[in-house]
Amino acid sequence: MEIARIAGITMIILGGVLLAWSFLAYAKHRLTENFGMAWGLAALCMAVAGIVLTVAEKSYTAMAAVAVLFGVMLVLCLFGFSQAISVLIMKNQELAMQVSLLNQENESILHALTAAKEHGAHE
Repeated sequence: MEIARIAGITMIILGGVLLAWSFLAYAKHRLTENFGMAWGLAALCMAVAGIVLTVAEKSYTAMAAVAVLFGVMLVLCLFGFSQAISVLIMKNQELAMQVSLLNQENESILHALTAAKEHGAHE
């Protein structure tokens, strides 16, 4: 039953690390609000599950503890993917704003060119 206790403590620590990691990623604009909230909630759930696993270790087998550790690894990999997706979403929004500004500038240049042609044709 020592493996279950180690797995529980590992889950508590990784839950805290994931919570801090998601907060820092959000603060550095590498994670959107929705992903940040979801990962914060997942980190808290992981820490609570680790506490339950540590306290009620007699009801868990070593195989369940190993399965929990693999689950933790999967969650950390998914966090990396969601962080990459968040960066792409934010870059996409920034590019959309830049395209909009370029379109406005293009329209103003076309209006100025049209006015200049009309002014030149009247002279």
